[in-house]
Amino acid sequence: MNAKSREDKKIGRAFRGEGGEAVAVKVLRLSHPKKRARFIQEITIHSALSAARAPNVMPLLDHNLDETANNGVHGYIVMPLAEVSLDDVIETLRERLELSLELLYGIATGLDTAHRARVVHRGLKPGNILFTNRSLRNPLIADFGIGLLQETPSVERIEEVGDTIGAKYFMAPEQEHGGVSDVTFAADVYAAGKLLHFMLTGRYLLSERLDKAFLPHEIQRDPRLQMMLDEVLSRCIIEEPGARLQNGGELLQLCKRLRTSFRTPSKRVRPSFLQRMAKSEGLTLI
Repeated sequence: MNAKSREDKKIGRAFRGEGGEAVAVKVLRLSHPKKRARFIQEITIHSALSAARAPNVMPLLDHNLDETANNGVHGYIVMPLAEVSLDDVIETLRERLELSLELLYGIATGLDTAHRARVVHRGLKPGNILFTNRSLRNPLIADFGIGLLQETPSVERIEEVGDTIGAKYFMAPEQEHGGVSDVTFAADVYAAGKLLHFMLTGRYLLSERLDKAFLPHEIQRDPRLQMMLDEVLSRCIIEEPGARLQNGGELLQLCKRLRTSFRTPSKRVRPSFLQRMAKSEGLTLI
């Protein structure tokens, strides 16, 4: 490590007050200018969302930030203690379509609030979707360390031209261009689509290869996966940002509609889908 650059990062467990609840404490001591700026940005974004009581966003219970010598910072973030992440429970989720859709609904709810606050997360991945218990009913979006306040002037952005900012397998194509490209809320929608695919299959989907999203026997076992492909994945996992659903609000509305269709058997599958299934089986609809 450069003698002029220091980074210490510790995440541990603590208790609030005597006999209080267990919490997670993230402690950092940073002197590298870019990492220092990102930590300050993370606290700024996360505290603003917590102050607004953003649903499905990991609450920020406490934080502190002190300047140190040589323009460094020493600080901490206190959050509820997460028991598991989406990564940890993938074997439980795989092939459970209703539960995966419910979790996408929660993630979309968190994104909707963040996007209304003009925040692009940019780092959605299974390890950043946390649960405080194993009921898996309340997914919480965490880690806004590479988040972006929309409309931040280019000269004030932390990234430089050529920086690749995002999570491998989940980041949108435009994030690979770093400071060259204007990353919008649609980048988070792209990642959310990848998360849904991961929940349903336990696999990473490379690029926009939707033809490889589901194996034939998977669709045969649960034909509703074709609906997920047609209605969700094909509207999120698109190379061109302007062709996707544009923000968490639009994704949330889609999730609401799909939840309703699943709960109403007579409207569960659209005619166009029935026609496709009949054709694949060599049948004729009357």
